[in-house]
Amino acid sequence: MSDLSANVTWNEILRETEEGNIPHCRAVAAPSKFHREIIKALAEIILGSFREAHPDLLIIGSDDKAPDISMCRDLINDIALKPFEAEKRLGVVMNADKLLLPAANSLLKLSEEPPEHAYILFLMEDGRLLLPTLKSRSRFNVLIFNEQSESRQMPMNESEWIEWLEKSRKIDLYEIIKDIEAWANFETEGKNFILAEIIERLKIIAAKKNLSVPVLCDIILMTLKEGKNYFECVLNDLWQA
Repeated sequence: MSDLSANVTWNEILRETEEGNIPHCRAVAAPSKFHREIIKALAEIILGSFREAHPDLLIIGSDDKAPDISMCRDLINDIALKPFEAEKRLGVVMNADKLLLPAANSLLKLSEEPPEHAYILFLMEDGRLLLPTLKSRSRFNVLIFNEQSESRQMPMNESEWIEWLEKSRKIDLYEIIKDIEAWANFETEGKNFILAEIIERLKIIAAKKNLSVPVLCDIILMTLKEGKNYFECVLNDLWQA
């Protein structure tokens, strides 16, 4: 069974949050069973404590249903109020990938320019379904776990690399991250732990950086072909930034 605390991308989110590197709007795609745990952990850092009735924790939607437009409007109005107890307020939109278009559109201005005392968190299972204009206003992270990874064979020769590169330039970032996760598992099972660690770092870069898909594909291709030296010499600043 997957453990949220063992997920590399999640630990990177926690590290950023603890260091105060908190985006005004973050979107996290993860299995729904982890959503409440994610809210609790981030609320404890941002608000100083967590409880369901915390006056500065504003959650709309439910574990199985997205909020409607009236709930979204209530969030916009409520989060504009000054914090009651903490220094900040945290607004959470559950099942953001299932928002109807009018509800999603109502959150565009909030996601782009929330009040100075507020942070917004979009939670979802399928990041591919989040309205692109909301995604573009968020720091987008995908948490992939072993049981989600398909059995994907890592490209083994030049022609397979070229085929992967051409295909990946045309697909969603989420699918590329799934490939990276599958390759990390492939290398771990083969006990190639150095390359597996590099691939895990690539997954973090893919999930946190605003790189175009073609540029990301080129980075992945060269790193997986050239290995540790390329990553450390060329990508070290990108990984640590």
